[in-house]
Amino acid sequence: MAEIGKRSWVIADGYCPSRSSGDDPAMISHEAACMLNAGNEAARVSFTVFFSDNEPLGPTDVVIPPRRILHQNLAQLPGLTVPKGTDYSVLIESDQPIVIQHTRLDSRQAENAVMTTIAFPGE
Repeated sequence: MAEIGKRSWVIADGYCPSRSSGDDPAMISHEAACMLNAGNEAARVSFTVFFSDNEPLGPTDVVIPPRRILHQNLAQLPGLTVPKGTDYSVLIESDQPIVIQHTRLDSRQAENAVMTTIAFPGE
């Protein structure tokens, strides 16, 4: 399979609402990095979270098996607690080329909003 993706990505607009409406766990406000590893090697992916008024969190790693996807909830990064209701940015670095899409579910009101965009690819 042809190599696709980049090794460095940024989600600059991080913000997970601090509340949700309803009781359905699938509808809790959240953000995710939706990642594709189309290559033939596992990808070790490192997350570092930046804030406007605090020191960064991380890095922390996850692994995406070859030819697989991973939807990583940004509030559930291994060993890190990203506070809800706080602006942040995430630097994502991988040892293999990957593709990242950022999604946000904002369910603070009954009329839910979903936002999605491709993360900013680095070199």
